[in-house]
Amino acid sequence: MLSEGGVTPPSTFRAKVGRLAQRALPNLDEWQWNRSRDAEAARLVRERGYTSRLADIPDSVSVATTPRLVIVPKDGPTYDNWKVAGGNFFFEISQAAREYVGAETVDLFSPRLDEPVAEWHERLIRHLIDTEATHLMVMAETDPDGAETWNWDILWSQLAPRWGGVMLGVVFDSAYRWISIPVRRLARMNDRFVLVDICMPMDGSMVAGRPEVGPVNMPVSNLTMAEVDARVAGLPKIYDVSFLGSLYPQRVEMIEALRARGVNVAVNPHHSSGEVLDLAGSRVHQPGYVDYMAGLAQSHMTINFGRSSAGDFFQLKTRILEAELVGCVILTDDVDRTERFWVPGEEYGYFETPEDVPDLVASLLSDPERLARMQEAGKQRARAINIASFWGGIEDGLHRRSLPALKS
Repeated sequence: MLSEGGVTPPSTFRAKVGRLAQRALPNLDEWQWNRSRDAEAARLVRERGYTSRLADIPDSVSVATTPRLVIVPKDGPTYDNWKVAGGNFFFEISQAAREYVGAETVDLFSPRLDEPVAEWHERLIRHLIDTEATHLMVMAETDPDGAETWNWDILWSQLAPRWGGVMLGVVFDSAYRWISIPVRRLARMNDRFVLVDICMPMDGSMVAGRPEVGPVNMPVSNLTMAEVDARVAGLPKIYDVSFLGSLYPQRVEMIEALRARGVNVAVNPHHSSGEVLDLAGSRVHQPGYVDYMAGLAQSHMTINFGRSSAGDFFQLKTRILEAELVGCVILTDDVDRTERFWVPGEEYGYFETPEDVPDLVASLLSDPERLARMQEAGKQRARAINIASFWGGIEDGLHRRSLPALKS
């Protein structure tokens, strides 16, 4: 549950009371939340003194024609994993941006330690105007730097009338309804907000008929790939197939069925604790990012389940790109997402249910030449899109919306 300024879903009691109304009006709870949030946001704007803070900034400040991007990381440079191959998503986003549009075009902004929301909002607004920024990227699900609040609607309400640039809102878990609802609020406040969704296609989900960006692969920067390549250089393929992730009972049955057929299966080979075949053990002793990538590199194939934990939704998983980058063929049950970027049967393998996996693995192991072709083809494809899928996808979305481009 988020604190002041955050997104608060309806209580169980209210949900029960409103069940009949909800059936008649499926988005009633969203309408009620927005109405409540309107009042809450107006109160916070008054109490935090935004009018006096920003009184000297005129409305409708024009933006420059030369692109300039400001990124507000979710977990910024003060975090230990803000480094090359550290596994920090926004480090990769920022570094990939520098590699895509040029380092001189990209700027970072983070709140100071314990800085009040209104103060960093004011600093950010002034920073965008003073630097003549054209684009702002944020993690739209939550405030930055570990905050458990959500105040982007207040920032956008004060920024949009004063600044003519584009706000890019990155979302990781849009399958969760109470993550997509506040982001949709941002989209409806101003048409210069663009959703960037990592997992799912979202055209028309914010505003009817309006294109958004996604799904796009979470980028792995060239800088990080150089470190990964140095780590995995010369490593042999020692596993027929690997599984990296949480071990639910059906997945354990699948692993046992593979081993019964003589398949060399590695379960979370990157974990320092050795193999475990239970759910709790699979979630501890998490490795560093380079060790994780090395575990994939030493596998001929790896298994990916594409459904979201939020429900029966398929998501584009970052592991697809990561595995293919190091020549490990992905086997997945994902429908629609993966095939937007890779060719089924040539660059990855598809299975419908876990029970189908042993036959799929056996067929590929029986044809090592085909397996080697798939590994190389997937690797080449991944290295062509490790940056371009994310930032090129955003560029395409901006074009579809007739909004300013990132590249001049």
